[in-house]
Amino acid sequence: GQLYGDILYFATEALAGWTHSDPRPLYFWVYFVGLNGLWVLVPGLLLLDACHQLATAQRGHDRPRHKSH
Repeated sequence: GQLYGDILYFATEALAGWTHSDPRPLYFWVYFVGLNGLWVLVPGLLLLDACHQLATAQRGHDRPRHKSH
């Protein structure tokens, strides 16, 4: 949900031609892109970690089990 909101936030601003953001480079890159980018980076990293954990668990589950007699 967070990533969807961030995509909408950045996409609507891009479609508006960046008219609502301050055009000064420091403000734009540090505050608008940098600090708002954290809201994309952190959930993105958590999503990648979750996918990795799920794939690892699935590989462990799919591994053939040998019966010991």
